[in-house]
Amino acid sequence: MRNIWLVSNITVKDGIRNRLLHGILFIALFSCVIYLTIIPMFAFDTGKVATDLGFASMTLSGLAVVIFLGIGLLTRDIHERSVCMVICRPVSRSQYVTGKFLGLSITILTAVLIMAVLSVFSGWIALKVIPEMVLPRNFSWGYLLTAVIFNYLELLIVMALGFLFTVITTNAYLSMLFTFCCYIIGQTLETIVKVITSGEFVKLDAFYIKTLEILKWIFPNLRAFDLKVSVSYGLPLSPDYTIWTAVYGLIYISIIIFITTKIFNRQEIK
Repeated sequence: MRNIWLVSNITVKDGIRNRLLHGILFIALFSCVIYLTIIPMFAFDTGKVATDLGFASMTLSGLAVVIFLGIGLLTRDIHERSVCMVICRPVSRSQYVTGKFLGLSITILTAVLIMAVLSVFSGWIALKVIPEMVLPRNFSWGYLLTAVIFNYLELLIVMALGFLFTVITTNAYLSMLFTFCCYIIGQTLETIVKVITSGEFVKLDAFYIKTLEILKWIFPNLRAFDLKVSVSYGLPLSPDYTIWTAVYGLIYISIIIFITTKIFNRQEIK
């Protein structure tokens, strides 16, 4: 654990020194202005609009850290052979990957917390200065905190996939492309399968339906981690749903990181 923590500590310092976090802070401040200018355009459901904008900002900042910072740092270490300086010491490749993932997880957590705090602050200002602004229905701080945690867990799944593609391709652009595609698929595949299997709008052969069912198990169901609807409308969250969804996310991350370390252990660094 000591070696993992040392690698993660160095990764956090690299992330903090990176200008990307400054850009995230700029996005956060820009989002505050957007809240105060867009919300008055809506005559109703202003609480839902503010909630959607806040979670969109958190997701955008988290994806920026994953795609540009996370994949970029790992690719740079492989291409510049900086990883060789680490693994030549008593640090295994598995510890290196795990430490990198842990360090970037802390960096993503920092970005998400910054966006969450500034979004809440913007909402509080909007309540004071915008007459049309109202709180979401049956607003609950517990639901808001749960939704932020699940948003963070969703980003960790995307980052784990980014690590996998980076190790496989060792190319930053391909890794970013594959990771972004997996994010889009994870957000839409569940809905597509439900529409197709219902047979109301389109009918496909059993082979295609079975293939989609298999893909649904391979790609992560990122839609399950989107809880902003519950925050917007005050819908009750089932304890069983939240627990099993969190367990699913943690297991998926563990499996992807395990596969990544196995591939990285067998890979020759040139």
